Amino acid sequence: MRFGESRAVTAILQGAFYIERAGERGLEMRSNEAARRERFFRMTERHIGGAVDAGVCRISVHDDALDGASITIDGRQLVNFGSCAYLGLNVDDRLKQGAIEAVERFGPVFSSSTVYTSVDLYDQLQDRLESIFGGHVVMPTTTTLAHLSALPVLVGVDDAVIVDAQAHASVHMALQLLENDGVPIHVVPHNDVEALEASVGEHSPDFEKVWYLADGVYSMWGDVAPVEEVADLMERYENLHVYYDDAHGVGWAGEHGRGYVLERVRLHARMVVAVSLAKSFGSGGAALVFPDAATAHRVKVCGGTMTFSGPIHPAELGAAVAAADIHLGLEHPGRQADLLERIDLTGKLLASLQLPVPVFDRTPIWFVKVGGFRAALALTQRLMDEGFFVNIAAFPAVQIGEAGIRFTNTLYHDGDQIRDLVGAIARLLPEVTSTDAIAIDLRMTDAGSSGNGEMTTQGP
Repeated sequence: MRFGESRAVTAILQGAFYIERAGERGLEMRSNEAARRERFFRMTERHIGGAVDAGVCRISVHDDALDGASITIDGRQLVNFGSCAYLGLNVDDRLKQGAIEAVERFGPVFSSSTVYTSVDLYDQLQDRLESIFGGHVVMPTTTTLAHLSALPVLVGVDDAVIVDAQAHASVHMALQLLENDGVPIHVVPHNDVEALEASVGEHSPDFEKVWYLADGVYSMWGDVAPVEEVADLMERYENLHVYYDDAHGVGWAGEHGRGYVLERVRLHARMVVAVSLAKSFGSGGAALVFPDAATAHRVKVCGGTMTFSGPIHPAELGAAVAAADIHLGLEHPGRQADLLERIDLTGKLLASLQLPVPVFDRTPIWFVKVGGFRAALALTQRLMDEGFFVNIAAFPAVQIGEAGIRFTNTLYHDGDQIRDLVGAIARLLPEVTSTDAIAIDLRMTDAGSSGNGEMTTQGP
């Protein structure tokens, strides 16, 4: 498989590039792949480097104490619409106290692989998470390490993998390990159920298991997986297994925050869900949710990063326990309802102003499509000038030519702030799509990592 999609190619940048075995395709194919790899690196350096030089990425915030609603950048206080702390828990006093007590008990780090020893907060958190998700839970340190542990154990050499083209880059990274073992990887168009069914039907007779990998809520556009349709496919194809990364769906969605996926479909015997505790939960760490104890045990024992990576730190565990108690408590439904009000308001405003939003799914992630990288960069800068911080979204996070801005709803912002942001986007968007306006506003240093300042939007 050649990774043509930006999500898949991003895995190369993250250190998982796979060099084919000598002789498999010959020196010419390897040379072509090397050239492709170099073009990808150059393109990524231009885009990310340009965004860094322009002051919209890899920014240090200088706040004496964060309040969740704003961040201070270069002496300017900006309303922060770039946070994934959807339920407003990351600066909650209860989470802070949980973290403080954990550090006082165990120090800032418990320096041992969990294969040997771990602090008792692991057990406390596991009990709570299993109550929330209704399955057997294993806790890696991040969702990226979760995928790298789980997928090489779950997917066998007699299996095939089908992956959504826009599944998170960390999922595609793990696929490099599977391809190295000879597992065939097939990419299907984003959220295309017909294409998925055709691929499942084609490969199901020839492989022991066919795995479908997708996100529950996609991190750039905020759109959702067709989980009900996929569940129907699982009923029709007995060897179809599904692995969801629902990192952006948990907490704000579902009873007790069990997430977008598990709120809509039961935890099927052939389903695994990976979640993050660093977003709505406001703490840190991750979890893998399994339908049976045997599979959970195998991944915990055999998953590489479960043994050869460090533990979740005490402060994160203490905060996560406090966050889980909030999710299991009486106030949590109210928090969810308040966030949904903000989501609905944002969607109505974006629709009424006819802004170029690709999808209007009811999630806290919004994407306004601009098109070219320069225009997206200029819009991000001008919004910062007006007191709003949003995320620029360009290659390799999205496809070439589909750059834009990404912003989120959290409980930290009220209706007036949302109206002000959307109004500013509507007012500034026509301006930044003008060539003259972009040329004036592209404030980049001459000596930056973008080299001569050329910002191509052509594909590699």
